[in-house]
Amino acid sequence: MFATIFERIWAIVRAVATAFVEFANRVGWWKIGIAGAVVIVGGLAAHAYIGPSTPVPALSIRQVEVRSVAALAAESSPLEIVGTVSAKSEATVLAESSGRITRAYYGLGDVVGAGASIVALENASQQAALLQAQGAQDAAQAALDKVKSGARAEEKSTLQASLNAGQQGAVNALLSAYTAVDNAIRGTTDPFFISPNGVSPRFKILAYDSQVKINAEDGRIALNSVLAREKTRAADLSTDDDLHAEFDTTTTEVRQVRDFLDTVIATLNAGIAAPEYPQSTIDAYLSDATAARASINTVLSTLSSAHLALQMAENNLKESVVGARPEDIAAAEAALKQAQGSVAAARASLEKTIVRAPISGTINSFSLKVGDHVSQGSPVVTVANNSALEVIAYVSESDAREIAVGQNVSFDSGAKGIVTKIAPALDPVTKRIEVRIGISDPGKTLLNGQSILARIERVAPGIAVTSRITIPISAVKVEADRTTVFTVGADSALVAHEVKLGALLGDRIEITEGVSADMQIVTDARGLREGQSVEAR
Repeated sequence: MFATIFERIWAIVRAVATAFVEFANRVGWWKIGIAGAVVIVGGLAAHAYIGPSTPVPALSIRQVEVRSVAALAAESSPLEIVGTVSAKSEATVLAESSGRITRAYYGLGDVVGAGASIVALENASQQAALLQAQGAQDAAQAALDKVKSGARAEEKSTLQASLNAGQQGAVNALLSAYTAVDNAIRGTTDPFFISPNGVSPRFKILAYDSQVKINAEDGRIALNSVLAREKTRAADLSTDDDLHAEFDTTTTEVRQVRDFLDTVIATLNAGIAAPEYPQSTIDAYLSDATAARASINTVLSTLSSAHLALQMAENNLKESVVGARPEDIAAAEAALKQAQGSVAAARASLEKTIVRAPISGTINSFSLKVGDHVSQGSPVVTVANNSALEVIAYVSESDAREIAVGQNVSFDSGAKGIVTKIAPALDPVTKRIEVRIGISDPGKTLLNGQSILARIERVAPGIAVTSRITIPISAVKVEADRTTVFTVGADSALVAHEVKLGALLGDRIEITEGVSADMQIVTDARGLREGQSVEAR
């Protein structure tokens, strides 16, 4: 078996040697020698350039720090946020009226008290309106006082004289009415009748309408009692009589006379001319009757005016003695309230032209000057209490869980503070939560409006405190298909434990599943792989 293998190897070597000799004979042995020399020299040069090979060092063991999850969770770095320094008490005043600035009582940086006038706008028309309203109020007050107090002695004397005159005027008006009635009947219409004072007077003029003629004759009979009564009253009427009752009776009688005259005029209009009573006579009668009726209308108007004057004179004197009626006092009080409302409205309109400080503080913003025009609703001045400052900042919902009211705060300026308020809900615009920080130690001077970096101590996020586990981000290994933390096994090899992540909190991250409080994990998983040998410390 070995002889056969040797024979095969020898045959191959002999065939290669024969082929080489044939190739050298064709090419030339001198060329083969030169090529061999080049190969030897190149090899020596490469060996000299590269030098001897460097031995590969043995693989080093990486040292890692291992700590319990509970210990890592108990650690927390401050929450760093940027806030704005603001005064606790600050107000920007808007112009309530448009106009030109006529006076500026304070300037930028001045300290003002609450209610102090800072700027006045042109207000001549508002002052005039207030003055006019105050005058109307004074007049209404005087009228009310007069109604409540009644008339003075001299005024009562005047009112009594006025009443006496009214009573005498009433008597005269009644006497005149009696005379006018007598003239209208006896002096004017009786010539139209035959036996006008008898029990059966007859109208002289025939008429196409016999009924209207009969009505005129009946009307004349009814007036006999009126004429007799008025004749009697004219003889004994005085101011001591019941003039109101006499006015009522006389007015009724005068209206009866007027109706009678209307009937007479209607009869004459329907009259039939006759030789003894031609048309000219009828026309003359008609003219006289019409004039009489006009005088009777005047009497009615005179009676009404005289009666009203008498009533007013009596009421005025009565009010001066017993005082005003409740309804008169109520009306005067209502007029006074209306006048007071007008004064309040005018004063409010004037007040809108004066810009006042709503709070005590320093004027932080005021760029206007006398002569400038301001529009209604535009900002005029900002007043703030610069000695009582706070910082307003906004944090995410996750960060808000790590802070609480009362937590200490430090600032990059050296100032110190305390969290005083945390908004219970997200801001609808920024979708963040507002945090207010009170300044306990201002350090160097803080300026209202400046931006400042705040570091808020987090609430200890240990499991017993918040039931949340947070560890440094560096302890987490994030891979394409999983997220893990490492522990060190008994053989000093890394063991991966898959975890689920929660909220990112600055340089820390919440672990929701996969770890326990007593688990010892590697604090820095960067560059490590599962199964790698390490040295724990």
